[in-house]
Amino acid sequence: MKKAIVMLLLMCSMYQSCSSNDKDTEPRETLEDFLFKDDFDSFNENVWTKETHEPAWVNQELQAYDPAYVSIGKDGDKSVLILTAERKGDKFFSGRVNSQGKKNFKYGKIEASIKLPKTANGLWPAFWMMGDNDKHWPQCGEIDILEMGERNGIITGTSETYINSAIHYGTDENAGHRQEFHATNFVYSLQDGGYHTYSLDWNENSLTIAIDGIKFRSFDISLVSGRHEYFQDSCYILFNLAVGGAFPGITNIDEITALKDGEKASMYIDWVKIY
Repeated sequence: MKKAIVMLLLMCSMYQSCSSNDKDTEPRETLEDFLFKDDFDSFNENVWTKETHEPAWVNQELQAYDPAYVSIGKDGDKSVLILTAERKGDKFFSGRVNSQGKKNFKYGKIEASIKLPKTANGLWPAFWMMGDNDKHWPQCGEIDILEMGERNGIITGTSETYINSAIHYGTDENAGHRQEFHATNFVYSLQDGGYHTYSLDWNENSLTIAIDGIKFRSFDISLVSGRHEYFQDSCYILFNLAVGGAFPGITNIDEITALKDGEKASMYIDWVKIY
């Protein structure tokens, strides 16, 4: 009888030990959880391209895009992708990267953890996507997950909360260009010195954008929407930090107050994931 009790106690002890170990090894995030993940421990040239463009190349932007303004660095204990904007006299320089022809996806979820600079007046950070196809803009399809620095936010003094999401599509960039957008003040500052998560859930019928898990906007791309065909190709990813241009409504360098001569401002991307 005593022997049976001892054996029972040993079995219980072993069971409790296993249960305790199971609790201590809660599921952790692994690469298998994602189709793609970049923690920006280094700059992966197999995924990202640093762009080079002259001022006014697009959207009347004032900066020149220069690969020297794209880097990997530390922000506290985080290893991050850094896009830096700098003013040198009457010239602006900044960084822009894309994954065109290297990393794209169709449907699913993409999210990025981003720390934004103070945008007013004149900075224009963005996290967005375009169709990785042979079609010209806007026929290729464009999805703007995050844009800040828009003119209405500057006018109303709400640049830290005023955020825009949009889709662009159509047959050509002139009369054929169509867009749907949602611009409003978020419930708290997104330029508070912290990281915020911006995400897009994409299926064949809708594009749903969320900020820190809070639904921001859903765009209808179903067959009856009139825009279905423009958002059924794989898309590549872009991050950039523009200075001036059509979005903030500033094309005169004297109206840029976000950067004084010799000053820099940076956009930090901690990670990007595709599910």
